[in-house]
Amino acid sequence: MFDQFPEPARSQLAAAFDEGRTRPEWCFAEGQARLAYWAPFPDSEPMIVWQFDPGPDPVAAADLLRRSLQAMGLVKIICDIPLKPGLTPVVDRAVEHEALTRAGFAMEVERLSLEWVAGTDMPPDPGRLTYRPARRMPRAEVLDLLVRISEGSLDHDTRVEVATSGAEREARWMYDDLMSRRAKPDWFVIGYADDSPVGLVAPDDHSIAYIGVVPEHRGRGYVDDLLARGTTTLAEAGLQRIVAATDVANTPTANAFLRAGYSEVGRVFRYYWRKS
Repeated sequence: MFDQFPEPARSQLAAAFDEGRTRPEWCFAEGQARLAYWAPFPDSEPMIVWQFDPGPDPVAAADLLRRSLQAMGLVKIICDIPLKPGLTPVVDRAVEHEALTRAGFAMEVERLSLEWVAGTDMPPDPGRLTYRPARRMPRAEVLDLLVRISEGSLDHDTRVEVATSGAEREARWMYDDLMSRRAKPDWFVIGYADDSPVGLVAPDDHSIAYIGVVPEHRGRGYVDDLLARGTTTLAEAGLQRIVAATDVANTPTANAFLRAGYSEVGRVFRYYWRKS
């Protein structure tokens, strides 16, 4: 099935298959429309429409989407449309937008795409926190912290998952996701003020995958400390470009990235399909 996709999608699908994140039976093609489903880590359920090329006909692409969703037996799926600043899916990705909406997807959240590049000043680290590698800590302690961080979160996905599935299930999923990322053992850390856990930052091999502060320590600027730690970790590892994303509505986190020297390089429009 991968052979039905042009390059570079074919090679990307083959690499994802080797990592256990997609399968040939998760790939669908008809006419000029093609799509694949992708799981964020091995042995997890597919959650993203990936490599979606609708071709020129939104009606045919919507039909392919509907048939593939039925064949996969999914209950929820996401599709992202990334664009440069100032562009919108309705105008600039009109066929894809129409195909998704015809298939029952709804655009629920707009996210900022952010980037830090080598040569930018390093974000200052106030030195208020000490750090412990999360991978060397008991799973239960990290899960407890993830549950606490989800309380009052401004992140759309977290809020929806906590409301529908519960904070503990969302924390378990997040833990598995973060632990599966390509990263050195000491990159994903929990920050402490004295002996009190403040929050965590989880860089992977190209991005700040996750950052969060527990409710009782919010409003004290600790997100800046954590982000400085994560950015410095990746910069010292030799990365020339670090990417990140956050919801447009999550103003505190967005402002923290901007203070740390990240620039907005685009927007991601996130569409959701849920089984009725």
